[in-house]
Amino acid sequence: MNGWVYGYYVMMVACFMISLFHLQYKQVKLLTALLAVSILTELIVELMGKRELRFFIVYHFFVVLEYSLITVIIGSGIKSPRWRLLMNISILVFGVVSLLYSFVFGGWNHFPGINITIESFLVICWCLLSFFSITPESEESIFQLPGFWLTLAFFVYFSGSMCVNGFYNLLLASDANSAKHLFTLLNSLSNYLLYIMLIKGIVCFRSNRISM
Repeated sequence: MNGWVYGYYVMMVACFMISLFHLQYKQVKLLTALLAVSILTELIVELMGKRELRFFIVYHFFVVLEYSLITVIIGSGIKSPRWRLLMNISILVFGVVSLLYSFVFGGWNHFPGINITIESFLVICWCLLSFFSITPESEESIFQLPGFWLTLAFFVYFSGSMCVNGFYNLLLASDANSAKHLFTLLNSLSNYLLYIMLIKGIVCFRSNRISM
């Protein structure tokens, strides 16, 4: 494990620990579940990697769980019932399509780049919808709203992921060492930004409650 990966693992665990102190908020509960699944997934991947087992299969299932939880988190901050219904339907559709593609076309032993690209595109769309749905009360700054930071965190992370994950398999086939180095670097930077913003969002829940 290199320093970049170790660093964002620490950030992930720190974000998870902080979220445990804010479980009275629905979005934080869902975020805690997402972080727990992420930590468990990375542990399994590390163990399988050390035993030289093919671990990409784990990510094929993780993508579905990740998309489901993130969509519910973002959707909980959107007031329109029609949009929330559409987002909930997308969870079922994406889960079926993603797993079907992995089983029939993608192959369980390959990195799920296409799956993640589709996931990233959908999450970015929901984030844009969420941004337009955010309405600060009175003179409250948008930077004080937890929903803004959670949405921004996912938007930044998946924008970065979409740039890399979609063509990772092509890079891997042509130059494996460069592909892995580039992927680790960009993925780690995206994760650092993700967890910093998520922590900011979690802290904002408590700040908003104190100010009320």
